Amino acid sequence: MRGIVRRMLLTGVACAILLPIVIAVVVGLGMLLKAVGDGAGAAVCGRVALVVGAGWIVAVVTTAVASGAALLDAPPPPAGDDPRTHP
Repeated sequence: MRGIVRRMLLTGVACAILLPIVIAVVVGLGMLLKAVGDGAGAAVCGRVALVVGAGWIVAVVTTAVASGAALLDAPPPPAGDDPRTHP
């Protein structure tokens, strides 16, 4: 179980970091295409950016859920080892 949760967490973090960069590149390409007169290509880039944005939201939610699952799956601390009691 820990391997699956860890893999989900790593994938979610990677997607949450990389997908905004992909969105910026696709939006920039769409603006470039619109500037040179290719309205259809700009529209496609807009739709692709929308889909990638939805994927980004899914990645952020998946990362939050996987983080919670990893926290719940973690072994409990040993008895008598309370860090609050040590100065």
